[in-house]
Amino acid sequence: MNFLLSILLVSFGLAYLFVVSLMAFKQRSNVIWLVFINIGIFIYSYYFNPQLIARYALSGAKLVAGHSYTLISYMFFHANPLHLFINTFGLLFFGYNMEKQMGMAQFLMVYFVSGLVAGGFFALLAPSQLPVVGASGAIFGIMAYYTLIRPFMISPMPFIIPLPVSLASFLYVVSVIPIMASGDFSGTVAHVAHIGGMLGGGLMAFGMNYVQALKGAIVVLFIAVLTYILPLLLR
Repeated sequence: MNFLLSILLVSFGLAYLFVVSLMAFKQRSNVIWLVFINIGIFIYSYYFNPQLIARYALSGAKLVAGHSYTLISYMFFHANPLHLFINTFGLLFFGYNMEKQMGMAQFLMVYFVSGLVAGGFFALLAPSQLPVVGASGAIFGIMAYYTLIRPFMISPMPFIIPLPVSLASFLYVVSVIPIMASGDFSGTVAHVAHIGGMLGGGLMAFGMNYVQALKGAIVVLFIAVLTYILPLLLR
């Protein structure tokens, strides 16, 4: 039963990626080019030149040694196919919708600044020799920013029924975190970076539109209480 469910979820995820990629390409969305770059780098580094992953991964020790370029490069490398799949899923959903609503410049600014903040957060708090790769921090940043600024924007995919972005973001986080906590991601994916990315995106949202971001934060807190905290209290 679990195997069949996994097959259905993966099939649905692949279908979603295909549909949104096609929509983004037809509408000349810049998000799709970022997706293509990530996929191209992953295929080459993972299957043909694995040492590139270690070379361009981010760690505190590398920053101390002067390899500051890893604050950018780590965002374009991924640990394994599942890692790439999850990040592509999140990038297409949040990135495509954010670019469509707010424009390319704002999307790229939030994406890369969130990635930088996530990387800096990781380098400061994680063991200095521990490496990290992936666009997760940047994606969590655009998710936080978009959710706080547009909490009631309705997004029908990938959850079949129309949902506000605030609820979709909550569902995405509670779905992705357990997967990334599994052994498949040991050593190269860090929740410290996810937290840093969300903080970066959230702070930018408050800096750009404090009143709207505060309203969005109240909505997210309300959803978290209703869907997670309240059931625990009622047990």
